[in-house]
Amino acid sequence: MSDFDHNEPAGLELVFKSVDPVSVRMACDFLQQGGIEAFIFDNEAARMLGSTSAVEARVMVPADRLAEARLRLKQLGFIGPAK
Repeated sequence: MSDFDHNEPAGLELVFKSVDPVSVRMACDFLQQGGIEAFIFDNEAARMLGSTSAVEARVMVPADRLAEARLRLKQLGFIGPAK
């Protein structure tokens, strides 16, 4: 029996980060509505410290969907040109 499951997504990659929880939630929701799995990391830590730049909440997506996620967020004005 193999520990590797081909149906599992590849590792997660950062697609967007911000100290603004509303922007993070909107970016995550837009990606999910477009069929891209998206997850918010560090949201609680960022909220505990308020709107400081100490901890930014991050939106993470599967590595194999990173380019598509960047393109969608760029089209919506969340990020600059894709790298």
